[in-house]
Amino acid sequence: MVLQHLASRRQDRRRGSSPVKPRVEANDDRHFDAWSRTYDRSPTQLLFFGPIQRAVTAALKQRAASGRVLDIGAGTGRLLDRLGSAFPGLALFGLDRSAGMLASAHRSRPGLQLVRGAAEAIPFPDESFDVVTSTVSFHHWSDQPRALAEVRRVLRPSGIFALADFSLDDLPRWGITRIVSAHLFEGAVPLGERKRLLEGAGLRPVDERRALYGHWIPLTLAERAPAPADA
Repeated sequence: MVLQHLASRRQDRRRGSSPVKPRVEANDDRHFDAWSRTYDRSPTQLLFFGPIQRAVTAALKQRAASGRVLDIGAGTGRLLDRLGSAFPGLALFGLDRSAGMLASAHRSRPGLQLVRGAAEAIPFPDESFDVVTSTVSFHHWSDQPRALAEVRRVLRPSGIFALADFSLDDLPRWGITRIVSAHLFEGAVPLGERKRLLEGAGLRPVDERRALYGHWIPLTLAERAPAPADA
């Protein structure tokens, strides 16, 4: 069933000229709506998401003591909760497409300011945030260049974007394992392509590290660069 869903996503993205496919997004949203019922109790929190979120928190230690932070793909708000505990001066905002995830977040973490929406059309004014984060969400974005332009738009000058996600560089390079991995992580890009996309959106990479056990899931910190007219 998982591979059928992923194959459907791939076919949807190939049809038409628009990079944003509503049916693909709807399939993703239904998946996350269903997962929201058990998401916080999933073993993946301990083994996968938790370590990545700790790495993001550590990477932002010198950059996020105060100000406003937006987490894109916030899910049930676990990263925001962790950032708020580490940096009590932060104002915490979350964005997610899944109504189920946001409903779960409202129940378990009512202090967070959460909005339903997509990375491609962030519903906040220009220069609203000092930090924007995204953990294991980027490969779900239907239009990555457009979404990164939105990230830059809502960041304040010299604001930081923390992006942790799968990279094709980390996938197995042989046989059926490579094919299955490419399907599972459709939307993931090589690190070189990630850098190109960030720079094309006016986000200058300033740091890179591995977020999962020091070996997997590249975490890139990128600073909002001045617009050409402002440079």
